Amino acid sequence: MRFLLTILIVAVSLFACRKEKPLPETANAGSGEVLVLNEGNFMWANASLDLYNLDSGILRSGIYEGVNQKPLGDVLQSGSFINGDVWLVVNNSGKIVVLDSQTLKEKYSITGLGSPRYAVKAGNNIWITDLYSGKIQIRDATGKQLIKQIHTGAWSEQMVVSGKNVWVACYDGWLRKYDAGTFVIIDSSYVGKGLRWIVSDKQNNIWALASFNDSGYSRLQQWSAVGNKMRSFTMPLSGYASSLCINSGKDTLYYLANGVYSLSVYDSQLPVKPIFTKSGANFYNIAHHPRRQLLFLCDAADYVSKGKVFVLDPSGNEKKVFTAGIIPSGFVFY
Repeated sequence: MRFLLTILIVAVSLFACRKEKPLPETANAGSGEVLVLNEGNFMWANASLDLYNLDSGILRSGIYEGVNQKPLGDVLQSGSFINGDVWLVVNNSGKIVVLDSQTLKEKYSITGLGSPRYAVKAGNNIWITDLYSGKIQIRDATGKQLIKQIHTGAWSEQMVVSGKNVWVACYDGWLRKYDAGTFVIIDSSYVGKGLRWIVSDKQNNIWALASFNDSGYSRLQQWSAVGNKMRSFTMPLSGYASSLCINSGKDTLYYLANGVYSLSVYDSQLPVKPIFTKSGANFYNIAHHPRRQLLFLCDAADYVSKGKVFVLDPSGNEKKVFTAGIIPSGFVFY
């Protein structure tokens, strides 16, 4: 009887000490890791984050939920490294989630943002574009304190920080240039309605890509660092162009138009043929790994089931392909 009582006491003690939830895993992200941003469906709150290792080929799906034991939110729009952390812009949830870059443990969230699109650091401040408000928010380095709101009157998208200036692509077609210190607009230039994507090249020239269905064309333009138009390319919407990135040498552009196209910053004509196509693919976004010299291409599939990611070399040769979450739409490279 005494023996049975001892067993009972030990069993009760073990049960009482057992944790209700397992300890959250840690990511231990490092060299060779790529964060895949899965947008998810609007109003479904199924945005997710995958962690892919280029060297081992191991994919860890839903890594944010695994580490933080909660869902990420509704529509993961973009992500970047700021202050050594991973900043995830969750558009329809109206927040930015700041993660420890190694563990992917959430450090804090920034709320009260409306419908944020992209975040960049300019000087000691964070600039955040927005879909509906017609304003750009400028916050302190942590993102927690609002410093100023700049009125644009338009949906604002990608930004480029070049020297002491911040260039902003606005969907109304205007490329706006601001002083990063005073927040005052310096110049504005019209590219074309549907302006969303911009990059800067090795000469600090700005390349801007606009695409709008009703206009019947896509337009790619090059602007000098001081705001003078240098080059303009117009393409019919049969090759509707979207997404724009540049290589680490900042001398070659890549964009999507029913395939992947490559354009030297010195070319005077658009390329005729894509460097990569895939029958049945629904290309959604493209990005360039700055250290591995690889292209990452999102295939959104049918926008409901899981998508794919194609990894290409600079010439468009397929190196790897793997399955990601719902609507893979961007990357953060380690």
